Amino acid sequence: MTPGGLAPTRGGRALEWWAFAIVMAWGAYQCFWNLAGANMGADEPVYVQAGWDYLHGDVSSNQEHPPVAKYLMGLTQTLFGHGLLSGRVTAAVAAFAVGLVLYFWLRRELGWVGALAAAGFWLVLPHGMPGSVRLDRMALLEPIAIFFAVAAFAAAWQWMRGRAWWWLALSAAAMALSVTSKVSSAVLVPALLLVVVLRRRLVPVLLGIGLMAVVGLAVAVAVYWPVGLGDSIAYMVRYQSEHDLQGHLTTVAGVAYQFPPWWSNLWFWFDGMGVLPVLVLLAGSIASLWSRRWALLGVMAAAVGGLWLFHLVIADVSLSHYYYAWVWPFCVTAGAGIGALFAVGRRRTTRAVAHGTAAVILTAALVCGVYTSAVVAQERASGMALVLGVLNDRGLGAGSVYVGGMAEWEYTYLLGGRQSTDPDDPAVVAFALKDQVRFPLDPALVARLDEHPETFERLEIDDVTLYLVRADED
Repeated sequence: MTPGGLAPTRGGRALEWWAFAIVMAWGAYQCFWNLAGANMGADEPVYVQAGWDYLHGDVSSNQEHPPVAKYLMGLTQTLFGHGLLSGRVTAAVAAFAVGLVLYFWLRRELGWVGALAAAGFWLVLPHGMPGSVRLDRMALLEPIAIFFAVAAFAAAWQWMRGRAWWWLALSAAAMALSVTSKVSSAVLVPALLLVVVLRRRLVPVLLGIGLMAVVGLAVAVAVYWPVGLGDSIAYMVRYQSEHDLQGHLTTVAGVAYQFPPWWSNLWFWFDGMGVLPVLVLLAGSIASLWSRRWALLGVMAAAVGGLWLFHLVIADVSLSHYYYAWVWPFCVTAGAGIGALFAVGRRRTTRAVAHGTAAVILTAALVCGVYTSAVVAQERASGMALVLGVLNDRGLGAGSVYVGGMAEWEYTYLLGGRQSTDPDDPAVVAFALKDQVRFPLDPALVARLDEHPETFERLEIDDVTLYLVRADED
């Protein structure tokens, strides 16, 4: 029997091919279908515009983050047009490529069943944030950084198994591109070096670490050079240090925090993926102990440990998408668990229990994937994105819109400069309000709007309450 539990017969190969084709087609749907549907997210326009600017000679914007992911967004825009959709395509391509890398990396280690389970968990389970059921359908830095990190681990693994040295050079280059996409990827470097140490022989290990240091540094310098190597890195370090000291206002379990509790990113993990998808990954990861793939499991544990140490203990800022960085190691270990359960075959009772457990986990994952697909199909412009259309339909194409109960990014890019934060502004023709814990509304203002229906017409537009100022009737 193979590690995946199915013999490599002609029928087995056909089953593998069809299963692979189905999972990849489903993953492509999850990543690319209706990609323009959801509202613009918080940082998307910043990264997309920075990428465009970088490739057109202006490297001054968004230097608080490294440049590589934005280079790629700029390149995609030169190919497919300037705008948000091209940035989202960049992230979606990176997410889909992670699934491919996981499969081809793990197939030899886990057999095709385990490898395809790992790739499938990544490609079809939800891992969302407010505004999207999959945050890698948004123009963010994380999907690109994670792609390069996974590629780095996969390439280093090939060298560890005795393949050519250029695999290790490729690994170092990929890790450098990951860190220069999102600097927090640097916490994965110790786990990556653990892969090198697994080669065991002292001389190759020392030479390998030296090669990785040289290649990684060279790549990092090369990609940072166009944006001003020393000044740009100094600015980023200064900005991120101040950001950590000042905290970041966010909502965790319905409570607003400037400095969230240590467990916040774990909360975002369950909230962003959903309880059932997280349980799928945890159950599969527990089952991975039966695989006895100790080297692989140890490296994944080190990767998660490094990420948790940073995000739960060291950093004082927690945001709803940070958990995305540790989803892929759990997909790997859960895939190992599925492969191990299907490989059980000596005793009939044991085999039935193991196969039944795998079937339950996969069925739960299937349900979660179907749910994610349904949400992807229904994503659309909502809330603040519809306000100007409503105003135009009501003959209110001019005048200001008072905005309250929301962050600046939620309206700045959608109202075309018509926003106002002064409720007594005589030019205001509408009040657009949200009910968010982070941005409490003035109760007196809400009472005034609700208690005078003769003056204000109230409309509910998704999560926005819109009050239109009624025209005076002479």
